[in-house]
Formats: sequence, C-alpha cells, structure tokens
Amino acid sequence: MFARIRKFPLMSFTVVLTALILLASCDFTPPINRRIIDAQNYITEQKYAKAAYLYEDILKSNPSQDLRLKICYQLGELYSIYLGQYKKAVHYYNEVKELTEDPLWLIKTEEKLADVNFNYVKDYKVAIKNYTRLSQFTPKLKNFDFFQLQIALSYFYLNDKDSALNQLTKIQADPNHEYFIRSFYYSGLIYFEQKEFNKALYVWQEYLKRETKKEYIVQAKFMVANAYESTENLKMAYDIYYSIANDYPNPDVIQNRLNSLYQRRVSRRR
Repeated sequence: MFARIRKFPLMSFTVVLTALILLASCDFTPPINRRIIDAQNYITEQKYAKAAYLYEDILKSNPSQDLRLKICYQLGELYSIYLGQYKKAVHYYNEVKELTEDPLWLIKTEEKLADVNFNYVKDYKVAIKNYTRLSQFTPKLKNFDFFQLQIALSYFYLNDKDSALNQLTKIQADPNHEYFIRSFYYSGLIYFEQKEFNKALYVWQEYLKRETKKEYIVQAKFMVANAYESTENLKMAYDIYYSIANDYPNPDVIQNRLNSLYQRRVSRRR
C-alpha cells in the first residue's frame, strides 16, 4: 500500500563514469594504473564480480587516501547496482564517509546509503538516520522534501505510526511541499491500518479533492471502497469499485470484490 518512491534511480552508466573519473583524476604508479584499467575493462565486458575482486585487491596494496576513497565508492556502486550484494555496498559507502569531509562526496554517498538501506536492506532505522542527515545539510538540499517523505515512510514500515503521522503532519503544514498532496494519501493509509476508518475516509476525501494524477486517484478510490466495505457500507463500496473497474490495473481484483459484495448484499435481504 505504501509505494516506495525512489528519487535517485541508479543509472546503468554510473559505474563506468566513476571509473573514468577515477582514471582521469588520480596519479597512479604504473602497476596500479594498469590494474585500474583492467578493472574498467571488466566492467565494460560486464564482468562485474571480477571488477569488484580486482578493486578489492587493489585496496590491499594501501593506495593513497584519495584513490582509496574513489575505489570504495566504485565498489559500493558495483555491489549495489550490478551484484545485488547490498551489505557489501553499505560497507564501502560507509568507508567513503570515513575517508572524506568533502560535502559533495558526503551528500552523494549518504543518498546512496539511504536508497540501499530503504529499498533493499530494509533497515528502516538506519534509513531514517541517512535521510535525517541529508535533511540537515545547510543550505537545504534540492531533494529536502523527498527526504522528509522517506522519513515518514520509514517510520511507517517500522510500525511507528505516531511518528509517521507526525512527519506527514509537518509536510501538510506546507502547501508548497512537493509531497503536500500525496501526504494525505499516506495519512489515510495509516488510519486505515489502525482501523480508524472514518478518519481514513475523511483524509482520503481531502486527498481526492486535490489529486490530479489518474493512477493515484484510482488507487485512492480503491482504498476508499475498501474502507466503506470495512464499515459495512456495502452499497457505497460496490459503487466505488464499479466506478474504477475499467481503470484498475488488475481487473480481476475488482471483479472479485464486486462479486463478493453482491453476494453479501443478497444475503442481507434474505
């Protein structure tokens, strides 16, 4: 129900670009230079495990701090994007943070850690720390609004509904917030899960007054129908399910709901 929003999609060219920057910006002794080129060739050939192994072996030779930083970041990219070994990615991204105080490196590495911890490792407690750090940078970062929303969603997945609602309330206090409208949908979901159906219905009605994206409207109407069904308002639930039958991405789900509601209404009349 709580769709994960990924503001920072990991691009397929990231590792290659990082490697090129690595080659262009570092002074290598000839043997290290050769090995860096070999690792880059492995990446070009899509032999990502071999590239990672070679980069890790280079780290054992105690390269300069600047080179170590770039290799650790490269390993974080390889393990998160191509190899799916997210705990290793987290390890190397964290090492980058230990090696520099450069705000640009710290910001992009924190963003990577937040994305991996939230979407893959599912360590929402750590994700909250990542997004909180990002939200505390001065001056305020471009994606500040996204970081606030992700903190709210992280609390939701931790089943800390009060903290999630508190974060969403902060977003709703700012009509110019990028997620001002969407935050009402998430608040409704929290009330729905708490079985406070009347509150959920009220919030979703406010949300539907503002939302313009068709897919989100259909999604919200499905949940509104679900809430009416949960409060035994079967006719209202039936009518809303019917209204989205042609737009809902899984028509079988709607048809099953309609059939079930029809049978329940018939049983009531007997």
